[in-house]
Amino acid sequence: MRRRSFLTGSTALAGLTALGTALPARGPALADAAPEIPRVIAEPSPVSGGLVRPDTRFDMVTVARPATATARPAIRFARDGVLGPWEPLHLHTSGRDDREPVSSALVRAPEGATGYEVRGGARTSALNLGDGEALRFDGPARTSLAASDEGYQTLGGSPGRPSARFVTRAGWGADESYRFDDEGNDLWPAEFHPVQAITVHHTALATSGDHAADVRAVYHLHAVQLAWGDIGYHVLIDPDGTVYEGRHSGEDGVPVFSARPGPGRAAAVTAGHVYTFNHGNIGVCLLGDFTDELPTRAARDSLVNVLGVLCSVTGLDPAAQIEYVRPGTGETTPARTISRHRDWLDTDCPGNAFSAVFDTEVRQRVVRGRA
Repeated sequence: MRRRSFLTGSTALAGLTALGTALPARGPALADAAPEIPRVIAEPSPVSGGLVRPDTRFDMVTVARPATATARPAIRFARDGVLGPWEPLHLHTSGRDDREPVSSALVRAPEGATGYEVRGGARTSALNLGDGEALRFDGPARTSLAASDEGYQTLGGSPGRPSARFVTRAGWGADESYRFDDEGNDLWPAEFHPVQAITVHHTALATSGDHAADVRAVYHLHAVQLAWGDIGYHVLIDPDGTVYEGRHSGEDGVPVFSARPGPGRAAAVTAGHVYTFNHGNIGVCLLGDFTDELPTRAARDSLVNVLGVLCSVTGLDPAAQIEYVRPGTGETTPARTISRHRDWLDTDCPGNAFSAVFDTEVRQRVVRGRA
């Protein structure tokens, strides 16, 4: 199966047909159960350093470099023939456990930008999120993850049970061709491990008015530019509190997991959000930059709800101190059930402002909700 033929056929979530419903009208990416969404246009820079003037309009710039690079990264944009000031880049260090780690960032281009320049030794690409050819996505735009009385997952939810409603990959416009090479081989075959922990991130990216497009930009960075073959997070949450399905976990309509999870038998697909600690670690990422400000109340409330649902369906204790065990080696690392990215690795993620209140604003609220 070649990439082109894959795109023109049914998209990968066709198996969800009976499990979800259409979204209410809220924007071009989320309007109905089979939206038409523009393909991302990417223009990689042929050089590292120096002013880059893309041939087409661009909305974002992706930046990637080896995790071992030490130069301080920064970016500036050209508008009306004038270069603006240098702005620091907040890089994430993450990756698939079977690859070398990389540091990367997404930067929103200011309105009317005609060029950009990045210093600090990095590969870059300009992304146009709105002008590509329309792709049609089959399958419902929403699905749900909820805890039943027995702690098992049910789709659709019910009163009194913690539940989370997801925009599916079809709903936000995941170009499933990114997951395959030209011969149809899966670039990141799914691997599942028992869930041990949940880790919270931020994108360190200023959001736009089209949050589904923001998710597609993250997906393109991870799947294409970093060549992972998929997005590195399991779940993403936008400033309105909308929840998005991340890493592909199969065709059964169950986000994150290999099958319907229950305490003691919940296996999550391995993603790429905490390098060397990815197996059995669910990555939840908030869209936005929380270096100097907090996520919106809607985003924080949604995060607390999602974490509560994930703890319910997996049987994890949100208040627990754990010994994370690396599958295969048995090496252990002390951690919390609900952690921040910076609790695992040397990174600012999920932002200094948010990290300062994370325990009271997130972890303790999840614990109280589960009491």
